[in-house]
Amino acid sequence: MNVLICDDEPVFLEQVREHVQAYLAQRGIVAHLDTATDPRQVMDSQTAYTLAFLDIQMEGVDGITLAHELKCRNGKVALFFVTAYREYQDDAMDLHAFRYLEKPFDPKRLYAGLDKAMEYIDGAYVDVFVYNQQAQVRVLADDVLYVTRENRRVVVVTETQRYVTGDRLEVWEEKLPNLFFYPVHKSFLVNLHHVTKYAYSELYLVTGERIPIAPRRQAAFHKYWFDYLRRR
Repeated sequence: MNVLICDDEPVFLEQVREHVQAYLAQRGIVAHLDTATDPRQVMDSQTAYTLAFLDIQMEGVDGITLAHELKCRNGKVALFFVTAYREYQDDAMDLHAFRYLEKPFDPKRLYAGLDKAMEYIDGAYVDVFVYNQQAQVRVLADDVLYVTRENRRVVVVTETQRYVTGDRLEVWEEKLPNLFFYPVHKSFLVNLHHVTKYAYSELYLVTGERIPIAPRRQAAFHKYWFDYLRRR
């Protein structure tokens, strides 16, 4: 999990860092923590963050603009604004911020907000144990294109990565949200958010890949597909 704290006032940045590190340590949460006093450095990077703490009034780039950029990289980023200015509260709420903390902030409100953010993150992400690396990574569920069986292993596929995992495909059916993941074949569990075309016997994905729909599942999927479209 990547965490960002960006504040052009080093004293407040350090206060937030200490409290966030203490919270993560108390709960045994492993995270990579980045800090920045210059928001332009964050804008120039390509890092996608799971959790971000932003000042609003900063030189060069304001926190609202930076938050929009972070949401472009990860639409599920959990945002906290730590600021001395109340007039930006509506803008912060439009971005679905978890907390709008006024300086000097109350640590209890920060921890309460972090509890809510962790519940949200746990629901939006899935943990993948990578078999060939003996490591665990956290992946945004909606980034998963599909899960498939290959050479007696199960592979979790995103647009940029392929994770070979030791879990059975049936385990992934339980892990991933059944509102938009569907087992179209005994070897494929597909994220419908990434489907660009449905041709009854196969699905076309944003990557150009084609996923077969098993003949015995075509009628059931046909009904499910149109129910899914109505829900969107």
